[in-house]
Amino acid sequence: MADHYNYYPLKQFAAIVAECMEISLPDEFAPPVKWACQVLKERLGGKADRAILYHADAVGMHIWQKYPYLFAPVQQHTSLALPFMSTIESVTPVAHASMYTGLDPEGHGIVTYARPQLACTTLFDVLIKDGKKPAILAYKGSTFDYIFNGRDMDYFFINNTVEMEEKALELIASDKYDVISIHACAYDTAAHQYGPEAKESLNILAREAEIFQHIAEAMDKYKGTHRTLLAYAPDHGQHLLPGGNGQHGSKMIEDMNIVHFFGTK
Repeated sequence: MADHYNYYPLKQFAAIVAECMEISLPDEFAPPVKWACQVLKERLGGKADRAILYHADAVGMHIWQKYPYLFAPVQQHTSLALPFMSTIESVTPVAHASMYTGLDPEGHGIVTYARPQLACTTLFDVLIKDGKKPAILAYKGSTFDYIFNGRDMDYFFINNTVEMEEKALELIASDKYDVISIHACAYDTAAHQYGPEAKESLNILAREAEIFQHIAEAMDKYKGTHRTLLAYAPDHGQHLLPGGNGQHGSKMIEDMNIVHFFGTK
């Protein structure tokens, strides 16, 4: 496991998506990782006109380092890995707000575990203004149900991984949405209860990786019709407590270091 923080701040995520889709962002957004965007656009053969953004909640970089075989379904459909550093606090509302606003927590206003509707400009707002049609797919009552609410876009809320996969494939088959943002948080829930490396938790992590694989495979039918950017993009990690449960929100390496996998179709 690394003993230092990763280089790229999480707030650069939105600009990577926008740059690959050749959409201009407001100046307040953090800039993209230019070299990574150049690589991805070369592999796309131009700008992306579709993006599938899959957020596997609480999957830390140390889990990938220790159990790389669990990520085989993800790496099969991606070709670029970027080491990101989560936000302080390393909790879901803070981290995802930074991912989609390009701002530090002090800039977007969510600095602890609170879930107000974001009033500042998000990537979703920019996409809508540009004429794109985004959609959110998330668990009912989860962070995405709150902080990104109120936009002129479609929201779909589910209760379990089976429903998540079914709805994701349904949205892809409709060929209606330019960007689909998916928040998969079942691993986070299990890791809190059983610990990040417990059998129960890793089984769910593997299942969520398989869902990403099936989503990526569903985009194969659109090769030649769309250029699709894929992202497997966690928000933070999670560490083990002495009692055997999992927790995050600290500045520990396990909570802060994450890796994003990007692919093209």
